[in-house]
Amino acid sequence: MALLDKLKVWFAVKLAWSDEARLAEAVRGFQATEADGVWHLHRGLARVRDPRHRAILFAHSLEEEAHAEEFAYTYNQIGERAMTPATYERSDLYGAAEPTWKLFAYVHVGERDATDRFRLIQQTLDESLLKRALSRIVSDEEGHVDLTHRMLIEMGATDRQIRGEVRRVRLARLWEAWLRVGKRVVDRLSTVLLSVSYFLIGPFLFLFARRRLAARFVEFDNCKLKRL
Repeated sequence: MALLDKLKVWFAVKLAWSDEARLAEAVRGFQATEADGVWHLHRGLARVRDPRHRAILFAHSLEEEAHAEEFAYTYNQIGERAMTPATYERSDLYGAAEPTWKLFAYVHVGERDATDRFRLIQQTLDESLLKRALSRIVSDEEGHVDLTHRMLIEMGATDRQIRGEVRRVRLARLWEAWLRVGKRVVDRLSTVLLSVSYFLIGPFLFLFARRRLAARFVEFDNCKLKRL
């Protein structure tokens, strides 16, 4: 998986992101990821009662918000227009009956994955505004991985429970990623089929419409002759 991730990042950075519009859209996605993390942290913060934990989580959310702002600034420097933040439906990951630590297991997985992915991208990029932004963000994110793990233990989760929940979260995220890929494939396949149908059927429809139009002109001329 590590080799596959490196190949995916290399192709994205060296090929896909040579188009500035695609690069800007990728940065917009990074901003949305960080902003989503802030939202979930605030939802978790509302359920935490320990003052020390609340202070830690609030500081954590401020750093995530700063990352989102840094990506927004980067987008505005390389994009053709000011960034419009991505908007989509959000919902609580866990109900009130679930222990609060499970939410932070989800956050922990997200922090680890984001750190690994951002580090790979930063190492692959040439010197640029995005590379410098990622260098600062990765430094923060590495601390967040350890922080969220400590929070899980302090909230009473055992190592076995953490491993089990992390495994479940990874499977859920893998399924979500598979659905996103599937949607893109279906959308592109639909576009190809419609394009092929247009070029195969279009000429016949054109000829049919032309003949109908010619027939209408003949009928119109006949009507004029009868009136005369």
